[in-house]
Amino acid sequence: MNNQRRQLLLKMTAAAVVGLFLLDRFVIEPVLQGWSEQTTRIAALREKVQRGRQLCERETALRARWAGMLRANLPEDNSAAEYAALKSVDRWTQTSMINRTSLIPSPWQHRDEGFDIYECRMSATGNQASLGRFLYELESDQSVPVSLEECEFATRDPRGSQLTLTARITFLRLKESSKKTTP
Repeated sequence: MNNQRRQLLLKMTAAAVVGLFLLDRFVIEPVLQGWSEQTTRIAALREKVQRGRQLCERETALRARWAGMLRANLPEDNSAAEYAALKSVDRWTQTSMINRTSLIPSPWQHRDEGFDIYECRMSATGNQASLGRFLYELESDQSVPVSLEECEFATRDPRGSQLTLTARITFLRLKESSKKTTP
């Protein structure tokens, strides 16, 4: 009888171990994995909600900035847009009193993202103050959407009183379809 009891106890223990193994494999692990995934999704959703709240708080400022961008947009006609861009470069050059040695415009680059790009490569000479003023005028101008992409200074003068500026300037034009989707 002792032997039967031992076998019964071993069978019950083996069944309990197999049951615990199956419980762990098919119930506990999937539940823990589900909780972990749910925690990750909740954290991502909380982050999105926080970003949404921040955007809602900044809505008026963002809308005002977007409206300003649309007002400063270059015309749809390529010739008129090029004229406005080159007129801006002339205004910056005259205001800063630098000597422009070359201005080489590139053809329009049409993008699928809702905007076009017009690039100009420019070389100019002047002293440090006048070239700095040119860069300031370019970066602070609100009348055209412009960006200074590359800028390089060089000098042949041992004292550095005469500098040469080589720059790549990019003008942006929002496409008509982008204007219609404004909020």
